[in-house]
Amino acid sequence: MPASARVVLAGLATYDVIHLVSRLPGADEKVAALDFVTAAGGPAANAAVACAHLGSRPTLVTALPQHPVSALIADDLAACGVDLQIVAAYEGAPITASIMVTQATGERAVVSPTAAATEVPLAADREVDLDSVGAVLIDGYFRSLSLPIARRARDRGIPVVLDAGSFKPYTDEVLGAVDVAVVSEAFTPPGTDGSPEAVFAYLRARGVMWSVITRGSAPILYMCPAGSGEVAVPPVDGVVDSLGAGDFFHGALAHRLATLGLNDERFVQDLAFAARVVAESLKTFGTREWLSGS
Repeated sequence: MPASARVVLAGLATYDVIHLVSRLPGADEKVAALDFVTAAGGPAANAAVACAHLGSRPTLVTALPQHPVSALIADDLAACGVDLQIVAAYEGAPITASIMVTQATGERAVVSPTAAATEVPLAADREVDLDSVGAVLIDGYFRSLSLPIARRARDRGIPVVLDAGSFKPYTDEVLGAVDVAVVSEAFTPPGTDGSPEAVFAYLRARGVMWSVITRGSAPILYMCPAGSGEVAVPPVDGVVDSLGAGDFFHGALAHRLATLGLNDERFVQDLAFAARVVAESLKTFGTREWLSGS
């Protein structure tokens, strides 16, 4: 597989504080963490980390304020091989996420003011270079930055992937700028019952020709011009941490499309590849330890 394709990922970068706990605390209770890590986070940022791990050259386009914590985000991403382009700034501290991962199940609880990244209007101070870019991924955050990039990419025939975990008020606007929409089983557009058939029909009616529904450990569902079906997810015994799993799936898929192109006949293989990457990430705590594996 070629390893030199560029991937542009536009969206959110956060500072994550991740604690491993035996159980979630109750009201007015303190629980001692069994372990903890800090890392850059956010859907686009984690996807960029996956791209770098797999061998493509990711550029994360985002907004960050002038703040000491922004330097921690930049340092972590640089250590992971991600080229960071801060093209706009907002006031205050960087958006943070406080995360607790339950040891027995690998399930995570997240508190983060991510609405701050969906509503703030920003103007990019420079245009992002799309030369030799094989794919673009957007996560719906900082739309004033990401949508112009997505539209320029589509005009140049570069496939654009959307990470959409749930339906939001601005989702229809974003769908008009993408080729591939990867949504979760929680994605329920208005006027639908959230069933896969209804979701696929909704996306197709808005011009999205490649649609994917991820469902945790259940098979991935897809619809593309060549047909529809499902892709098995590799079983993982003893999931340690599910944090970032969806982000890594999106990054792995963007990597494949950047290096091999968007192709109907190979789309199922691309999804299976991304699912295998996710399976590796589930075996370790935090969003970075898995990178030292395969």
